[in-house]
Amino acid sequence: MSRKNLVVIGNGMVGHRFIERTIAQGATEEWNIITFCEEPRLAYDRVNLSGFFSGKTAEDLSLVEPNSYQDVQVY
Repeated sequence: MSRKNLVVIGNGMVGHRFIERTIAQGATEEWNIITFCEEPRLAYDRVNLSGFFSGKTAEDLSLVEPNSYQDVQVY
């Protein structure tokens, strides 16, 4: 059986949480997860974005653990 495609439009906080929960439920066995987003960065904490101006880095604000999307082949 071939895997189906699950397309997520947007990789903000909500899109990222949806992808996280989908992966946690084992959906990558049956689904290819593909996300499209306008920004070049993966999901980040937009609520605390002002922290960027007081020394937080993009990595500090990132919601995505390093390589977590690659590990389960999220495109």
